[in-house]
Amino acid sequence: MNYTIYDLIERLVDIEKNALEIYEKIERDAKERNSKNIEIITRVIKKEESRHIKYYEELKEKFNYELNETIDFYLYDKVVKLLYEFKSQIRFPYISSAQDLIKYSLEFEKNSIGLLLDVQGRLLGNLNDVNNSVYKIISKIIEEEKKHEKMFSDLLLK
Repeated sequence: MNYTIYDLIERLVDIEKNALEIYEKIERDAKERNSKNIEIITRVIKKEESRHIKYYEELKEKFNYELNETIDFYLYDKVVKLLYEFKSQIRFPYISSAQDLIKYSLEFEKNSIGLLLDVQGRLLGNLNDVNNSVYKIISKIIEEEKKHEKMFSDLLLK
């Protein structure tokens, strides 16, 4: 079986959906504790996560028809294991303040960027691979995640 960037983006969408579920739980918890600040910020974060999912889905659809460059099975298998490990370590945090929520979200984004850089590096077989479509698409995804990271970093009180 041949794997393509479509398959890889599918796994990334799963992680984004998992993150969205965590934020939904945080929002429910905030409602139960009557913590309006956390509830409002969580709604904003959920919208951003939903936007990310939509962005990934659009990338997946766009490149499903335009690109059929395959990813080596051995490399894909290693990357999927890495993604699975990352996804399995996502936990529901205890959030007691808006700053806790922002710190958690910032840390999640930083970890996501690290994961994507690791994935990109593992798929880089030689220097010519920086010109292939898989590398370029992952670079686009990393840039999108960096925007998210900057947003949380700007919100964090120093």
